[in-house]
Amino acid sequence: MAFAPAIGDGSRARMPVENTTSLRLVAGETEQGDEMDQVEATTTKKNHSKKQKKTVFETDSDPDNRMSFWGGPEPVPLPPRFERIKRNLIAGHEAAVEASWPRLIHALRAEVEHIEGLGPHLIPSIEFADVDDAAQTARFGRDLRRYGVGVVRKVLDPRTADEAVRDTVRYLHRRQSHVSRRSPSSSTARFRAPRQDPTCFDCFWTPAQVRCRAHPNVLRAQRFLMSLWDTGSDQRLNTNLPISYVDRVRVRGPGFDTAPPASESCSADASSFPASTSSPSSSPPPSSSSYPSSSVDSSPTVSSPSSVAANDAENASGRFWPPQPPPQQQLLAGQSADDWITALQSSAGVVAQVDNGSLERWEPDGYGRCGTYDRIFQGCWEQYDPWQCASRVAATIDLYNGYGSCSIFRMFQGLLALSTTEPGMLRLLPSPRLATAYYLLRPFFSPRRPAPNSPRPGPDWDAYLDPSNWELQSEPDTIIHGAVPGHAQRLTERWHPHLHLRSSLVTLPTLQPGDYIFWHPDLPYHFSNSDAASAAVATTPAAASSSPNPYPVSMLLYVPAAPLTQTNALYLARQRKAFRRGHPGPDFDTLGRGIVAEDPGLRPGDEEIARVGGVEALRAMGLAPWEPRGRPSAVVDLANLILFPE
Repeated sequence: MAFAPAIGDGSRARMPVENTTSLRLVAGETEQGDEMDQVEATTTKKNHSKKQKKTVFETDSDPDNRMSFWGGPEPVPLPPRFERIKRNLIAGHEAAVEASWPRLIHALRAEVEHIEGLGPHLIPSIEFADVDDAAQTARFGRDLRRYGVGVVRKVLDPRTADEAVRDTVRYLHRRQSHVSRRSPSSSTARFRAPRQDPTCFDCFWTPAQVRCRAHPNVLRAQRFLMSLWDTGSDQRLNTNLPISYVDRVRVRGPGFDTAPPASESCSADASSFPASTSSPSSSPPPSSSSYPSSSVDSSPTVSSPSSVAANDAENASGRFWPPQPPPQQQLLAGQSADDWITALQSSAGVVAQVDNGSLERWEPDGYGRCGTYDRIFQGCWEQYDPWQCASRVAATIDLYNGYGSCSIFRMFQGLLALSTTEPGMLRLLPSPRLATAYYLLRPFFSPRRPAPNSPRPGPDWDAYLDPSNWELQSEPDTIIHGAVPGHAQRLTERWHPHLHLRSSLVTLPTLQPGDYIFWHPDLPYHFSNSDAASAAVATTPAAASSSPNPYPVSMLLYVPAAPLTQTNALYLARQRKAFRRGHPGPDFDTLGRGIVAEDPGLRPGDEEIARVGGVEALRAMGLAPWEPRGRPSAVVDLANLILFPE
């Protein structure tokens, strides 16, 4: 039996997998023909010699990995070892855990009422210019630690955001043209967007992404947010030295939707947008804004001689969209894990998502390595501190090589708005302690009476939700509600009824271009494509005046906040190699195939990073050695040894 490198060495720890055959689509940028529709069969290693009932197997989760056994919206039975995991987690603390459940349910109900009463007003915000103001940061830090989410306003100025959007759109059009010239029979670039999330593109090195990750204000905001964690004297991390974690981009507008527009003409009217085909609980398109078609004044952080927009203004009217899947892909889609999630979304009510692992939160080789949630599993959830770093730095948060599963120590998930984002697209459950304790303990309890068929709320539901109707499982089963290998944790109204997701998920306030929202990685959130605001075009005055026909495109960047650690430095070495080759970030290239390489002649390089952010930005990308700030730092010395051994 083969295993990946040892857990904790900074590489993704892959668990042994059962013998099964899965189908993967080859999504390379090849000519349309046999290669375009080619399907390769890959056989994974055997885990158990004895026969077992059909369960979810533990495998690396490529987005095109097709699994034929996903059972729909019911909880999925996991391998038998999860029965032992659940039993061992609370061994010796069964009575304390059982006694903690009623306290948690009562506290959670009061928490939901508190959240429902305040709504979006509870989400704290601070101006970027005030991050050095002691009074402002004390207020913001107090509320952020209470609710797990916050907004830093005006991290980028609107002109910088507009320039980033415009140059990125032109970059994508140039890439389309480049691929078409190389492969005349292929009319589009093969950027991949999940069926359920058609606005999230597998692009990693666009001008907007490269510049914004390197921007001094972005790095300063990350340092400020990470300083709000309790790090004590832990020498295993340095929050003053953020690393740049490469993630995806959300784009919406004519030419970027799931299906090609019916008309070839560009229109700034919202009615020209094709309707989204994603489910209500899939990730949202950002609300739109227009980038100006005329150039703006240059500044040290905006334009550059190497800007891809310099000589290709004519490409602004081009078209770009992911193609409709070929018939063979549509056929295989019926066997995918995505279909299970779609069925879940359509039948289980509101569905929220939690990042930074799913099963890993219960596994001894995941967060159990450093006892992150021990106080919860000991029946003392009141003593659990979600902001304590010492119990997280050494955790392994991706055991299954899941596509897009973050494998580094990330302190915050983050979204940087480059366009106006209206309320209703992103909702979060602002309760980092109680919500986390609930979804971690939920698999240990079962209702005595089933859920009523009557509409919610009502007396029947009150009786169902009452703590007296729930009991600790005497014989643990293998179900962990909403968790499957290689996918993010899902929380649903059906499986997690005490969360009252319709009431507790708070809509995000309006984000303006340059605003930066952060949230705790344990926080449940919900993206929606169903709101009318998601189809609205928010045209900025500058864009409206710059051209009679502005090209309306909205853009959001995933820019999380992560400190320098040994594990993160090891990941950065792999990410640096991907940057040199134009490949996806390592967490988004789980098979190591570099399927969608971005051409070095089009994408920004080291010079652009240095121009925008100087040596600090180069260090964050692992392109220049770090220097300790103040006292000597063991983690800095170790990171420099990892990245610059010579």
